[in-house]
Amino acid sequence: MRVPPLLLTCCFVAGLLLPATASPVAPDGAERPTVGVALSGGSALGLAHIGVIRYFEERHIPIDKVGGTSMGGLVGGLYASGMDSTQITTVVEHADWNALLNPSTPFSNQPVVDKQKWSRTFGNMTLRFGKGFSLPSGLNSGEALSLLLSHLTLAYSDVSDFDDLPTPFRCVATDLVSGDAVVLDKGSLPVAMRATMSLPGIFTPVKLDNKVLVDGGVLENIPVDAVRGMGAHTVIAIALETRKPKPEQFKTLSSVLRHTISLTIAKNEQRSLEKADLVISVDTSRFSPSDYRQWKEIIQAGYRAAQAHADDLAPFELSPEEWDAYLAMRHERMRPSERRGRVLTVSSPSASFQKNAQAELDHKFANKVVPEHELEKALSGMVAATAVPGASYQWQPKGTGEGGYSVRFAERPNDQVLVRVSAMYAVSAGEPTRFGLKLSTITVPKCAYKTRLLATYNLGYDPGFQGEAFKPFGSSEFFVAPQLFAGRTHFDSYTGAVLQSDTRDRFGGALYLGAGTWRFAQLRLGALAGYDSFSRSVSVDGVASRSGGFTIPEARWIFNNQDSGGLPSRGTRAEGATGFVVRQNQEYPFFQNDFSTFQPIANKITLFAMNHAATSFGRKLGYYDQFTAGDQVNMAAFRYQEFHANSFATAGSGLIFYGRPIPHISAHPGFAAWYEAGRFDMGSRGWSTHQSASLGVFFPTQVGATGLQISFDEAGRARFRLMLGSF
Repeated sequence: MRVPPLLLTCCFVAGLLLPATASPVAPDGAERPTVGVALSGGSALGLAHIGVIRYFEERHIPIDKVGGTSMGGLVGGLYASGMDSTQITTVVEHADWNALLNPSTPFSNQPVVDKQKWSRTFGNMTLRFGKGFSLPSGLNSGEALSLLLSHLTLAYSDVSDFDDLPTPFRCVATDLVSGDAVVLDKGSLPVAMRATMSLPGIFTPVKLDNKVLVDGGVLENIPVDAVRGMGAHTVIAIALETRKPKPEQFKTLSSVLRHTISLTIAKNEQRSLEKADLVISVDTSRFSPSDYRQWKEIIQAGYRAAQAHADDLAPFELSPEEWDAYLAMRHERMRPSERRGRVLTVSSPSASFQKNAQAELDHKFANKVVPEHELEKALSGMVAATAVPGASYQWQPKGTGEGGYSVRFAERPNDQVLVRVSAMYAVSAGEPTRFGLKLSTITVPKCAYKTRLLATYNLGYDPGFQGEAFKPFGSSEFFVAPQLFAGRTHFDSYTGAVLQSDTRDRFGGALYLGAGTWRFAQLRLGALAGYDSFSRSVSVDGVASRSGGFTIPEARWIFNNQDSGGLPSRGTRAEGATGFVVRQNQEYPFFQNDFSTFQPIANKITLFAMNHAATSFGRKLGYYDQFTAGDQVNMAAFRYQEFHANSFATAGSGLIFYGRPIPHISAHPGFAAWYEAGRFDMGSRGWSTHQSASLGVFFPTQVGATGLQISFDEAGRARFRLMLGSF
């Protein structure tokens, strides 16, 4: 029978118009069809993609092309760079998600000038503002994320075309300028991955050429089109199922806005999924996008979802010979990663910043071969000290010779104002209840390198203000720092159960010259001058305290590499001063120092020790000049300022046991036990010795470590104390 020509033509056209769903089984001798995988965004939920990849590897299903958005872009980018599911899982397991997602600079990275006792805050809350306290473009600068991506993709620093990766790769971002989705297929791999993960309002956008890029999920959360555009014959989309909202959930502005964005993403996902050849839906409805601690369960959910599609995926499985050839092809395109080298270039949009940063790195490393972790540590400190949005680095080959690092600092768009908030509260029977709110502001001018204006406002029991203009000399470690201060300090004494509270109002200024502009150590020399006004004149051992002026030439030092200003888990702090006080009716030398160290000795167990010492070298002091002890951090079994001494020394040691995280709170509670002993020069009453043993439970909050403790003195008397602030 003859087939009409018109029917033949229609069949031919229909064949051209059918979706590209070519069979995964290639004819003998023909090249097999390529498989592309599109990974969706979803923050922590996106870790499910690792489980899907693990199933593919076990069943010998190739991924010839990969594309991703947001967290899918991170997982896809790591796979494209040659990692397998086990290696990606290791990255997730060891990632410090608190540091990656926390908008506040880690305390250990803050410059030492911010850690002075008068300006140190107890919590980890930092708010960033622009000039005139304008809101920033994102809560998190992404500095920690940029360094992590630089580390993970270092071997591919010179790859500019993502088709040249072990597995060709695409990721999607959203351009705020044009309003379009942007498929990133070339350039810097870590920059592209950072751009696709720039959650609007959370991470600052990435400026690339004339584009301002945020998370691609806004317009294309599952990049099916991008993977199809790479030439994949079959596109498998991985979708993440989230819990459906209930009407009673929409009671707050944040919940309404969050779900409005989710609806937009869901609509663009639906359009993308209709274009995929196969969809694997992962049930992640019992997790939230912030459940990074549940990474094992989320990965397993992805594996189970792929397993549920075993019949659909079976046609794509390769024979052992084909799988070995696939792995060999990926391995041939993989590159070894250099982890040691010299810093070859430093760049920044600001010429003056670039000059100072180059000089500082040259001084620190002196053209030495630098391990990668040391470079990251240095860059973290420089970013914190200069308040730029972040830094990244790549490996730069140097012809046929030795290569090295190319470092780039992000642009600081305008003046930066960092606002840190912490609180203090202490209540115990027989002593004054004390509440204080500390507001610290740090202003970094746009064109400055490490110059910063520090100001601390104390509201509550001991109100006051102190400000400092910290000005380094170029990129050197030397600086000048004038200060102004004014405030009221309470001095409490006891006669039996009777409390007498007096005050000192002080105002004045200071000027220091010093060395130490990095994170951990500083020494300064200078002098304070001002005026003291006492609430009443008090005589102690024949020394009268009278209102009047004072001058104090002194040397101050600080070393602090602890990981918190409130409840450290590791690190050491030593801070003190020595000098000479000159008053109208009295002169005396002094020395004082506070010391504490925290050392982990086992999983979840930290050993700590502390020491407080102060002396006037045998001189009798006036009431307002005497050194005081007795509170939650120094002889805890005694009332606040129970000891007024011309000299004293206390020392103690103990253990902190960290428990499981409290549900819905990321903080690990700490259970502590410690012992202290002190020796006090009480003037005409002679020397006395006292002891204190304590038990307490503490956990960190955004504004300080809160806790409850019970302490016993040498006579067995118990003291309960509820507190918020520093341990």
